[in-house]
Amino acid sequence: MSQYYFLVASLPLLNYEQRDARDPHEFLALLTEHLSAADTALVRGATIDPPEEPRPSACPTIRAWTAYERGLRNALVRLRAARMSTDPGQHLRPDEYDDYGDGSAEIGEAAREAMGHDSPLSAEDALNRARWLFLDELEVGHYFDLDQIAVYYLRLQILARRRRFDHEQGTARFARISEQIMNDYYQEQSE
Repeated sequence: MSQYYFLVASLPLLNYEQRDARDPHEFLALLTEHLSAADTALVRGATIDPPEEPRPSACPTIRAWTAYERGLRNALVRLRAARMSTDPGQHLRPDEYDDYGDGSAEIGEAAREAMGHDSPLSAEDALNRARWLFLDELEVGHYFDLDQIAVYYLRLQILARRRRFDHEQGTARFARISEQIMNDYYQEQSE
């Protein structure tokens, strides 16, 4: 596997609380200058939103990430379904990797912790922190290689997602939706 000493050494360190990280799309543009087309395509396949159907990757780190994320989402589906006394089957996504399936204690604990939060924003934050910690694990032993670049790209995506959450906008939107639900309810009751 290729080593990318200059590229990785030039990347600023990232931390979970960071608000000014590079945009993931800009990072992909940078990769086209330093990586082969095949390696750029491989990194582009690392996404925090896994596709409906698993796509095989030649990169073990991306395979492990995809399995973890799919397992985490499936664990959340199971917990939500149990809470609502429904069958989770139609919402579960297939996973071709067993390494980090949703049966792992680590994934189950992250899902249970997120479900225990009062607000969707704090639940999302708990999930993102669990994802960040898993990326820490994936990065171990990878220095200046494609796996480390893929982890960096995934971290940028998490940070970009966090930047999109705005407490004031979320509160205002929640109030509008709640008001609409209440209006619809009372309109149905009066008919």
